Amino acid sequence: MTIYKFSDPLAQSYLDGTRFGEYVTFEYDFVTPLRNRVELLSELAAGKRILHIGCCDHIPLLQRKMADGTWLHGRLTEAAAYCVGIDIDAAAISEARSLSRLNNIFYGDITAQPKIAEIGNDKFDYTLLGEIMEHIGNPVYFLKSFLSNYKENAGQVIITVPNAFRIDNIVNVLKARESNNSDHRFFFTPYTIAKVAWDAGLAPVSMQVALYSPAGPLKRAILNRFPLLGENLVYIGTSQN
Repeated sequence: MTIYKFSDPLAQSYLDGTRFGEYVTFEYDFVTPLRNRVELLSELAAGKRILHIGCCDHIPLLQRKMADGTWLHGRLTEAAAYCVGIDIDAAAISEARSLSRLNNIFYGDITAQPKIAEIGNDKFDYTLLGEIMEHIGNPVYFLKSFLSNYKENAGQVIITVPNAFRIDNIVNVLKARESNNSDHRFFFTPYTIAKVAWDAGLAPVSMQVALYSPAGPLKRAILNRFPLLGENLVYIGTSQN
């Protein structure tokens, strides 16, 4: 058995399809202790210019997340030097604007033309697609369409997705059950989100695992010992061209 890391050129030959293996094993070296996803992303955004795609969240969750400080767009807006949020859900935009009083949330379809006016010819350090790809029926097409329209604007692209190996999934498997967001279409592993990103035109820069929900001392100890059981994957990619 050969074990590859994403930094290995041979690993990227599997991502781009020039090599094939039925059982290829990748070894990961994740930063521990694991960070909360919102804290990690806010730290990455600090002092940067941020384009936040799918910024609003589910309407039933907005009020609680704003109250407890876990609404991601609000935290990014506080941390970043400049932040623009784009969403395709008009009702969620209306609710988020009303509750947050923020004026940096705009409607737009990033896969369509003409380009969204609020993005225009602006340049961003990072584009964040947080917890979006698992909701999209064709994630490669979605991401490729975004890059076709906004590659010159986007900077590095941060993609966060639920981790297929998360500890809660393992526990549920042992009980012959599944717990999921009813709008999700996918779980991802580190390799499969990297493969989707590569097919869309992004080469891997880094991959981290993060916490999504609060964790007590025992769960944190387990996840810091076995970080691949963490809830959230944080992939950073850069344009291949």
